[in-house]
Parts: sequence; structure tokens; C-alpha cells
Amino acid sequence: MINPQTRDVLVKAVIQLMRPLVHLLLEHGITFPHLANLLKSVFVDVVNRDMVLDGKRQTLSRISVVSGVHRKDVRRLLDEAPMDMVPNRSIALGTRLIGIWLGDPLYLDEQGTPLPLARQGDAPSFDALVTSVNVDVRPRSILDEWLRSGIVHLDEENRVVLDEAAFIPREDFDEQAYFFGRNLRDHIAAGSHNLIHRDERLFLDRAVFYDGLTPESAEELRTLSRQLATETLRKINKQALKLADQDEGKTDADQRITFGTYYYQDTQPRESEG
Repeated sequence: MINPQTRDVLVKAVIQLMRPLVHLLLEHGITFPHLANLLKSVFVDVVNRDMVLDGKRQTLSRISVVSGVHRKDVRRLLDEAPMDMVPNRSIALGTRLIGIWLGDPLYLDEQGTPLPLARQGDAPSFDALVTSVNVDVRPRSILDEWLRSGIVHLDEENRVVLDEAAFIPREDFDEQAYFFGRNLRDHIAAGSHNLIHRDERLFLDRAVFYDGLTPESAEELRTLSRQLATETLRKINKQALKLADQDEGKTDADQRITFGTYYYQDTQPRESEG
């Protein structure tokens, strides 16, 4: 039984999380009719794939009733190809390479910091890093692209140095958009799980929030947050890389994880603004 009061509270929360998304969409010319059509396909897909009744065949009528989408649209949308966002080859390869550089002891110094890599030669070198993942890709092509996007730079010894931009790609919109969708999807999925399955094991979903701060104090916290988040992500990545190698080939190795942290800063609204 759906609780109307709970539903109203949830609607208010959804309005808040939709505001920045709608702003982003409008900045890129995606208006309400376009979004409404996209949402229609998502509603149909969620009911069809995630809300199947045990022992019963999924029908157009049931999908229509549960989703609220007209039956003729349900049929049309089910016949269309799904719009799952899959990373292109360069994004997948880049993520794997950076993960190794940040997590494999071979590519780290005694403090756990990524080593500057000679461009060629035996591991640890940049060429060896690339070929350890994919022998069909020219390391020079990866290097040129990473230099362009600011993920790496060359030091005075012509070694390849990994920059903090490896965590926040600035130049490649496709890459930014992919991780925007993937990371926020998993964050929302964790929060949704906690609201739907309140008696089961809950996912970590916590944040620190303060207001009434000066710009100087907010900047201090921004710097501290970035520093601590980077350290934590490196530790998680190092252990995840070790476990992924350890689990490779096991029949029950079917789990995926996402661990993230974020920082946001804005001017707080005046009381009259609500």
C-alpha cells in the first residue's frame, strides 16, 4: 500500500534533485518535451526489467498500468534499442590505466604516490603501462591525448607525470558526461535502496553540511575535502585493484562497486528566498 504522505515527501525531495539537472539540460538545449519522452522510455524500461513478478510473464498491460505510459507507447518503446550508456573504448582504457597507475605498487613510490614514468622501457614506464592493458593501442596516442586534456604533463627529465586532473577530466566532454551519469546514477541508486529496503543492510550515504561560512572558510574546507578525498580514493583503488586481480576467473565474481565522495559550495539563500 502506497502511503500518500510518504509519496508527497519523496516528491519534494525529487524536485530538489531535479533542479540542477534541469538547469544542465536547458543549458544544452534539452527542453521539457525531449526530457518527457526520455522519461517515458525510462519508466517503461524500469518496470520491464526491474519490477518483474515472480512466476508471471511480463505483459504490455501490466507495464502500462505500473508505469502510467499508454499501452501503444509501451509497445513502441520496447521495440526500440535500449539507451544504456556504455563507455567508449578510450574512456574504458583510460580508466583502467589510471587505476593501475594509482594502485599497483610497481607504479607507486614508498609513500604511495604515483611515480613519474619514463616514456619507454621496461616497467615501470608509460609504454609498459599501456601495453600491460592493451597491446593494440599505441602508447604515443594515449600520451598525446592525455597531454592535451591535462591528465599528465612531462617534467624536466621528459618523464610522464600524472596530474590531479586524472580525477576530474576537464577537456573531454564525452568523458565528463559519462562519469556524470554513472556516478550520480549509483549515488541515487544507493539512496533509493535505503528508502525502499529500510529493513535491510543499508548503503553508506553520508555528507557533512554547514552554512554561515565566509568564502575564506569555505575555501579552506574545499581544499581539505579535496586532499582527504584524493587520499581515500587512492587507498580504495589500490585495494580494489588487488582484489580484482585476485578474483579474476572466479565463477562468483559478478559484483561491481562504486565508492565516491563529493564537495559542493554555493551561496546560501536568504531567508526571504525560502
